[in-house]
Amino acid sequence: MLSKENNELLTRVGPGTPMGQVLRQFWTPALRSAKLEIDGAPERVRLFGESFVAFRDTNGRVGFLDEACPHRGVSLALGRNEECGLRCIFHGWKMNVDGQVVEVPSEPQGSNLASKVRVNHYPVREAGGLVWVWLGKGSEPPQFPAFEFIDLPPENVVVRKAIVESNWVGLVEGLLDSSHVSSLHKAWLPKGQEALTGPNAGVMGALAPTYEIEERAYGFTAAAKRLLPDGTSVNRYTQYVLPWNCFIPSTLKTMRSVTMPVPVDDETTNFWGMAWDTDGPLDGPTVDLRRNAGKLGPDPDNYYQPSYGPEKVWGQDRELMKKGFYAGFEALPIEDFAVTKSQGKITDRTREHLGASDIAIIRMRRLLLDLARDYQAGKQPRIHTNEIDYHKIRAVHEIIAPAGNRVEIS
Repeated sequence: MLSKENNELLTRVGPGTPMGQVLRQFWTPALRSAKLEIDGAPERVRLFGESFVAFRDTNGRVGFLDEACPHRGVSLALGRNEECGLRCIFHGWKMNVDGQVVEVPSEPQGSNLASKVRVNHYPVREAGGLVWVWLGKGSEPPQFPAFEFIDLPPENVVVRKAIVESNWVGLVEGLLDSSHVSSLHKAWLPKGQEALTGPNAGVMGALAPTYEIEERAYGFTAAAKRLLPDGTSVNRYTQYVLPWNCFIPSTLKTMRSVTMPVPVDDETTNFWGMAWDTDGPLDGPTVDLRRNAGKLGPDPDNYYQPSYGPEKVWGQDRELMKKGFYAGFEALPIEDFAVTKSQGKITDRTREHLGASDIAIIRMRRLLLDLARDYQAGKQPRIHTNEIDYHKIRAVHEIIAPAGNRVEIS
């Protein structure tokens, strides 16, 4: 369990909080690139309890600014995107992608006010179908996390987001917790011989895993190992890359994924899911079929619809239970969202009782708490002081037969 003070330090991400300040030092997925059209509507973006606006100017450059106009605080999401700038509709003040005020038509002719005023703007990078932003402090952003999917053709990558009314830490914990698969996701596990030979080979049912944690410069590798009655070993190597990147093993040879629960504020999270196929094109329905995703909403910017609260038991259907859906949900991701939301928007970790199966969660919390404390002490995150080959980071699903034959699926 955590003390109340440590739980607050771990979960609170708003302006001025230790965790919020250090999280801003990381490149952060903000929105899909496809949301921004040249001279099109600007997009509101909420991250870490603050409001921003993103737009693509006449030359195709992306601007990422504080949402409030520096004149009187009107939302720039209302602005006109035209002629290489975003113009506030209140008094016509115009800002470019660099945050410079370039026109102040409400001021007398000859006024030099525009040259004296700027709006906060932030470095951006477009990669992998996303606009990434760096909200940190300092002269230069850290190394960009150029994961494998970044360099693939766009048609090989599916980028989607769920908006979950829960603190981000609980969602990361769920991704790193392999032991719950045997219970919560029981309905999706293969049965009988298919468990060894089918497309989901090696995802074991009631067997509890043995964990091994190996430290990495970027976080850690969590190996969840299961031994079958016939002597077959099934090992799943999850990669945790600070602060929110979780690479979960796939049972398919070519499809890989990373999931990123990014804080909108203390009680809301953008649950980004990036899936890619190294062999060829990939689409949403294929991803859902391969991941037992069931009936999800069609909106790539919020596929978690409808989203229920406690008044409807988070969408659980007891009739589905009678039909063989163990947890009462038609989609595996919805099971994860429901149990996380049921813990409360911010889980009270002072009341929990952890066991050996929670070692990955314990290690993740320790890393994040150390990250926040070190930053308070003026230390840069270790992940930012080493050159890391992000492209090679991937999860591995491994099966070792009793005779010693090894099959790696990743």
